[in-house]
Amino acid sequence: MKTRIHAIAGAVGLLMIFTFWTSTVISELFGSYTTIAAVKGWILNGMIILIPAMAIVGGSGMSLGAGRSDEFISSKKKRMPIIAANGILILLPMAFVLEAKASAGTFDTLFYILQGVELIAGTTNLTLMGLNMRDGLRLTGRNSRASSVKLLGREMVTENTLAVRLAKPAGFTFESGQAIRLTIPPDAPQGAGEARVLSIASAPHEADLAVITRMRDNDFKQALKTLPEVQVTGPLGSFTRDVFQDSPTVFLAGGIGITPFLSIIRDADHSDRLNQTTLFYSNRSPRDAAMLSELQEIHATNPEFKMVATMSDIEASNDWDGEMGRINVEMLFRHLSDLTQPNYYCVGSGGFVSAMTEILASAGVEKNRIRTEQFNGY
Repeated sequence: MKTRIHAIAGAVGLLMIFTFWTSTVISELFGSYTTIAAVKGWILNGMIILIPAMAIVGGSGMSLGAGRSDEFISSKKKRMPIIAANGILILLPMAFVLEAKASAGTFDTLFYILQGVELIAGTTNLTLMGLNMRDGLRLTGRNSRASSVKLLGREMVTENTLAVRLAKPAGFTFESGQAIRLTIPPDAPQGAGEARVLSIASAPHEADLAVITRMRDNDFKQALKTLPEVQVTGPLGSFTRDVFQDSPTVFLAGGIGITPFLSIIRDADHSDRLNQTTLFYSNRSPRDAAMLSELQEIHATNPEFKMVATMSDIEASNDWDGEMGRINVEMLFRHLSDLTQPNYYCVGSGGFVSAMTEILASAGVEKNRIRTEQFNGY
């Protein structure tokens, strides 16, 4: 819902600024002074709609982008302050000043200088908002061609976690850590047309695609349990590991946040690039920890990979002999010789990502060494 509100508000804002810009140019090139004054009055009144729309875009965009640091999100975040500054400091004041001068019939040199400033600011915002809309579509995969693929297998890997194996579309390639958009076919008896973006859990060299998701009582999740096929779009995202780095790598996974790391770890283990890698994997209890046994096996057979699994629900983990409690700075210090040297990749719920980011910052880790991806729990 939040994504849809963000998209609708953004489209309204972009359309209104485009309409303001084109009506201004046309009226001043071909209209009379009376027409120009009427347009300026209409633009000023239109601010009643434009300002709330842009406020909704900014607020929902910051909320959706919280805890995420991939390429498209970072680009959108950099553009948003420029768009806001242009609107508040230039477009809004110009609307008042130009309307007042036009209503008074004062079409002097200052009027046209200010009009030029308004058009430049409007062009800038149109360009930046258009780029943000393009990147938003890329993030969701809505502008990509979908392929219908068969569901080859399903397995409940924990009490409430489903692993789904899908046929790989012809010519489909991806980097470990990326995601796909799954859409229920429009003629499906349940969840028709519903879609979600899910991280790919399989490695690029594997013949099939795999996703792992927490089950919820909604039509999309329930449809995955029975449908023979779904539509796949992608790959999406840029949450990929830099394999050409000299620094150690630390993965911080909270619950189902393990999924992109599964792809990365499987890929690196297969290609002998799992060097200086430590995974901290936090769950409530062992029965909630998806693919824990596979990760333990890689830990046992690959000396370059170390896994630190921790369980936060002590009562439900009375047979667990590993770390207990939430990941904290003391736990990191027990397993890492120097917290400031690794590059960190963090995936999980909003609360988990925020907590990990604060812990790393308090330990002196530079911001550019931390990459995050937040799951909102659908």
